[in-house]
Amino acid sequence: MPDYCKRWLLINYGKRDSSEVLEKEEKLTLKVSEGRLPPILEIWIPSRECFVAGKNFFKREEKKGLIDKLKGEGIIPVIRSSGGEIILHDSTCLNFGLISPRNILSLPFDMGRIFTFFLSGIFLYLKKNKIPCYFGKTKVFCPGRYDILVEGKKIAGNALLLRKNFCLVHGTLFVNTEKFYLEKMKLFYPSIEDELTSLKILMKKEIKMEKVVEEVVESYKKSLKVNFFTLPFDKIKI
Repeated sequence: MPDYCKRWLLINYGKRDSSEVLEKEEKLTLKVSEGRLPPILEIWIPSRECFVAGKNFFKREEKKGLIDKLKGEGIIPVIRSSGGEIILHDSTCLNFGLISPRNILSLPFDMGRIFTFFLSGIFLYLKKNKIPCYFGKTKVFCPGRYDILVEGKKIAGNALLLRKNFCLVHGTLFVNTEKFYLEKMKLFYPSIEDELTSLKILMKKEIKMEKVVEEVVESYKKSLKVNFFTLPFDKIKI
């Protein structure tokens, strides 16, 4: 990792609307790609429930017309800049994003190395909590090759946007999420089965979100071997 990538900006939004975070993120990504901001770790707890879709999700042939149907029912999905499927953001989930220059990793620059590097903090956090996990893909529920599974069930969904000058990885960690979450996802995945797990399900207790935020940030500090500094968002020039 280049020396100039060893100091990261940490943006902890606290409880925030995902649509607001993702809108600001586009400007932050541009600044990172231009070298006007260092690498960034952003983290937040959704303040409202909303569906968040990969940028090409509604462009697929089998999904055409779906977005108009949703809007007719008063459901307005949020579109993120990374790829992947559609997922529900709510207050039981912890969302995070990592933005960095593309040259943060030496060549060869393949997908496996990208996800291993950018999700190292999540793996370390789960390992500290004695939760064995691995990369994998569920059958129906928002399937992605580099999601994080525990015994075949998804505990974190992840997505990537890779361009010439930057890399952006999004993730959703299921913290206090329970089985009824999947009922809401049947709108998009009608044949969904028991493919989700969470910290609460595995640890059999309610988890304090703020503590998870602190421990995930500390895990990223160790796994990436970087230092974080923080700035109030209104002080970040975008």
